[in-house]
Amino acid sequence: MTHASAVSSALDRLARAPWWTLCLGLGVLMAASVLTVGFRLPYWVHADQDLVLAYHGLLFADGLPQEYFDHPGYVYFLVIDGWYRLLHALGLLPVANLSALPPIADATANAAAWQSLIEAGRALSIALTALFAVTYASLVRALVGDRRIALLAGLLLAFGVGLTAQGRQMRTDLLSAGFVVTALLLVLVAVRQPSNRSGRALLGLGLAGLLVGLAMATKVQAVFLALGLPVAALLFGRRSETAYGGDGGWSRTGLLMAAAAVAAVPAVHLIAQGIADWGQAVYPYKPVGAGLSGRYQGVVAGWVALGVLLHGWVWRVPLRRTLAALAAVVLGVALGLLVLEIRYHQQNAIAVANFIEHMFVFTSWRHASALQEQGQVVGEGLLALLANGIGRTLAIRTIVLHPDNIPQTIVVEWFALVGAAFLWRRGERLVAIQALFLLLTAWGLESLFSLRGFQRAYAAYTDPLAILSAAWVLARMPGLLDSPRARRWILGTVALVIVAGHIWPIRETRKLPNPTSHCEWIPTYMPRVEPFPFCR
Repeated sequence: MTHASAVSSALDRLARAPWWTLCLGLGVLMAASVLTVGFRLPYWVHADQDLVLAYHGLLFADGLPQEYFDHPGYVYFLVIDGWYRLLHALGLLPVANLSALPPIADATANAAAWQSLIEAGRALSIALTALFAVTYASLVRALVGDRRIALLAGLLLAFGVGLTAQGRQMRTDLLSAGFVVTALLLVLVAVRQPSNRSGRALLGLGLAGLLVGLAMATKVQAVFLALGLPVAALLFGRRSETAYGGDGGWSRTGLLMAAAAVAAVPAVHLIAQGIADWGQAVYPYKPVGAGLSGRYQGVVAGWVALGVLLHGWVWRVPLRRTLAALAAVVLGVALGLLVLEIRYHQQNAIAVANFIEHMFVFTSWRHASALQEQGQVVGEGLLALLANGIGRTLAIRTIVLHPDNIPQTIVVEWFALVGAAFLWRRGERLVAIQALFLLLTAWGLESLFSLRGFQRAYAAYTDPLAILSAAWVLARMPGLLDSPRARRWILGTVALVIVAGHIWPIRETRKLPNPTSHCEWIPTYMPRVEPFPFCR
């Protein structure tokens, strides 16, 4: 047996193993990677955001109100609070609330307490990244129907720069990206379900809506990908069959619409109150322009509704199923937004309701010279920055024109591009368009994120799309995994991504930052703690 055949046999045997064991193995590999490299770094290495997020977990445990609203981070604070309480109850975490922190006079005990808190947060990040990768791989499997491709996609995501960065620190991006990417995959799986599984499709759409609401309450940047979901549903839809038995008829549609209405009323009130409180935001909001402030939220809602209705019309879905799908989405989004009521704070509602103005605040701080005189969000300065971001994103893909910040998944993107071109020439133009849509969406997100300086962790939003694009292409060319030469290239690419994913974490362990660089902002974002020893 040749080496290539042996590799093929090994891959096939691995893919035939019980799926739960593959998922468990993927999670173990991810945990081993983080525990080996980066887990024991000092608690102040990623002070922004590690210390701020840990601080809010302690605040919530003491029943104190939220103080940080940049993202706004709300759902993450609920999760980290619950995680700290659980570990403390199990005797694994000595301190779980702010009032129990050792005094700074006992510097050793205080540092040990913070180290244990941050390491507990990193353990949570390991669990969340593993859950993200496993869920992603499972949904890709449901979408493409090939275990081998799903497993390779899961490995690429697990060790891509996005999750390798997220798994070694505490960040709100992780939950937000995990929620909205999972929502995208749920929508794609739902719109391709056969008619006799309409109940499963409705459940997927409702869950997708819930995850979008949670993603927005965690980090409002999730809205960019969320707005692409209606287009994705339209592009990836599949014509319904003529028989629609077992879908519950109008009775289920009516129940869903009633439930959606019940949930939507308080959710709409919550958003309306956030819009009304626009002037009370803790940050200096500027109007969007063209009279859109306070109105674009309705445009977004209409965009989603139009997407569902248009999908039903194009793919000939019966009206009752289209209305049921719309009701499921509304119900899910409403329930996701109503999570804000668990620990209600006016600033969270304001940030989520006025997400464009909220994001512009931080963009204007980063690009003060270009946006300082801009009296509204939409203006020449912002458009020029966005154009530069698009140019930078495209130039990076050539490597030659922009050799810095080359994405780890660029070979995967090239494969998706070449594969899409091949499928187009072969006559499978819709498949090619679908793959290109996913890839262009990833590039569009990267261009938008450049307005705040594209960080490694932001790749948690973009890597899944590029990988999914490549997986979608590969699923239409299954012979590549059976060809010895092509298989070697594919498996070599996966191995390259895994190796490259560890370069940055290893470099980081050898060159620690100066902790005093954080001392300027810590009193502002953590006012209830005494100055850390490195700031005194």
